[in-house]
Amino acid sequence: MMPISLVLGGAMLVLGRRLFWVFVVGTGFILGARLATELLGESAGWGWLAAVLGAGLLGALLALLAQKVAVAVAGFLAGGYLAHALVLHYRWDEAPPWVAFVVGGAVGSFLLMVLFDWALIAISSLTGAAVITEQIPVEPPWPVAVFLGLLVLGLAVQARGMRRRPAPPRGER
Repeated sequence: MMPISLVLGGAMLVLGRRLFWVFVVGTGFILGARLATELLGESAGWGWLAAVLGAGLLGALLALLAQKVAVAVAGFLAGGYLAHALVLHYRWDEAPPWVAFVVGGAVGSFLLMVLFDWALIAISSLTGAAVITEQIPVEPPWPVAVFLGLLVLGLAVQARGMRRRPAPPRGER
């Protein structure tokens, strides 16, 4: 799963806004893999692979059929994933992890719908950085440094793509 996660994490990190379907499909795929691993174990063979591919295909279908719904669902899933990852990483025990997932999902969905481009850049960069950081075996405190470095890289690359190119002079149109 590591090579696939690294590729998807990297694609979400730098292409999340430009190719939003990469973010939608990547989020579905990563969450499908996490859910399949939780329910079926790490090496459950064909059942595990079917669950992962099914989630990725569902994300792709959702992206093609209903962009706004896909964006809201992807925002919910990514926000939930990020909140859940934070709860597990920092071992916050005040509430069950699913509460963090639901609250983070609601926030992610809201942000993505209201501030589409900038929220997509932020959420896809955060998600891509988190997915990649989880796959790199480094000792603390380096995961935080790796995550922040990747986050800054993703934000910079995607924000640069938001710049408007100047219109050509009238004579060159």
